[in-house]
Amino acid sequence: INFYKHQWNVVSAIHRLRRDGIPISLKIIGPKYAPAFKKLKKTIKNLDPNNQFIEYVGEVPYTKLVPFYHDADAFIFASSCENLPNILLEAMASGLPIISSDRGPMPEVLKDAGLYFDPENIESIVQSMKELVSSTKLRTSKALLAYDYSLEYTWEQCASETFLFLNKIALQQSKQ
Repeated sequence: INFYKHQWNVVSAIHRLRRDGIPISLKIIGPKYAPAFKKLKKTIKNLDPNNQFIEYVGEVPYTKLVPFYHDADAFIFASSCENLPNILLEAMASGLPIISSDRGPMPEVLKDAGLYFDPENIESIVQSMKELVSSTKLRTSKALLAYDYSLEYTWEQCASETFLFLNKIALQQSKQ
């Protein structure tokens, strides 16, 4: 939980969808930064005081995340500031339909395999969620495409490209 993750906006969007008759719930997983968590807790208390549709699970060890991905129907990623979002890659590899922040690098990683929203605009989040919820065909096609794209990301490829880059720089330096 952090300010750049915009979880309270996602909670607000979930609340609006439920108010519109869409029976949706949200599980939030991850460690917390206390000041941002305070804002999230306040939003949850105001919109879901009986904890009927929002659950904060807390931090889960990486080795125990798989069941959470398998139990989910979709994945939402509202971060506005990432370098290479491993969490997004995990969701892609899990074969989930994804709605994501439209901020870079999420569109460069997810490409056309997800739906996008402005993480600072609740209405934008609501619209993306409605679009995803309303079409089984869309969810299936996006999930399959996301999974296919996830296969392009491997640690072996990352290491190889990194060492090639470092070698190129070293060769340029030695020529100077």
